[in-house]
Amino acid sequence: MSKRFVITLAIFVAILFLPYWLYLPFLFLTIIFLPMFWEGVLLGFLVDVLYGTGVSLPFVSPVALIIFIILAVLLPVRERLRAYV
Repeated sequence: MSKRFVITLAIFVAILFLPYWLYLPFLFLTIIFLPMFWEGVLLGFLVDVLYGTGVSLPFVSPVALIIFIILAVLLPVRERLRAYV
């Protein structure tokens, strides 16, 4: 199994069984450290479907929208960063 699949599965299980203050930081850190982690948007949508208080805009999930914005901002930032190894 790939590392991405295992991490996605771990976050999915955490969303189902752990409190939000444990899985949300893990989800955001995963989005920052794994390149192109678009699965995070689906996991954010799952958080809103299971535990959300309601959607203010039609068909827009607030957590999924925040995750999408973070991913969109990180795309050009990652290209400009140099790894100093």
